[in-house]
Amino acid sequence: MSDNSKTILERIENKKVGVFCDDSNLYHSYKKYGWRIDFKKFKTFLEKHCNLRFINYYIAVPDKSDASYKGTKNFLKKIIPYVNVKTKDLKYIKVGGKVIKKGDVDVEIVLDVVRNLEKLDMVVVVSGDSDYLELKKYVVNEQGENISFWGFEDNMAYELKYCWHLYLNNYKEEIGLGS
Repeated sequence: MSDNSKTILERIENKKVGVFCDDSNLYHSYKKYGWRIDFKKFKTFLEKHCNLRFINYYIAVPDKSDASYKGTKNFLKKIIPYVNVKTKDLKYIKVGGKVIKKGDVDVEIVLDVVRNLEKLDMVVVVSGDSDYLELKKYVVNEQGENISFWGFEDNMAYELKYCWHLYLNNYKEEIGLGS
């Protein structure tokens, strides 16, 4: 199934939609594409196309001693008026004298989707992470509900390209920061 944005946007019209954003996946997309989502614009965009119930944004926050802490906090201040921020602490793991940062939020997103499924007509997961394929199987095959994946084309796992999906990079003018 190709990115058929018009069909997806028609499919969510008048539907109760919950949006679950995976910061870790988006972060890598932002670096690759050179622009961020403006969540005020994104919320307005969604409200034009559906009965938006919420946007949840899941992020692992670095420790205060981390150089990226201040930037993360500033980013969160900007998006808090438009999304429900769900945080957890970023983990620092030493491997062979090197510190690896780990901040996956996949489990938190999956659990929140399951907890909210009966209140929604459509689930939108903003991520291209293939780990969510099992969630898609559960939502569609076991629960008979609807799910779609919205992400940046080059960061969309090939498995998710066979699901209902939408490429956010096609909407830079509508949802991009500074556009």
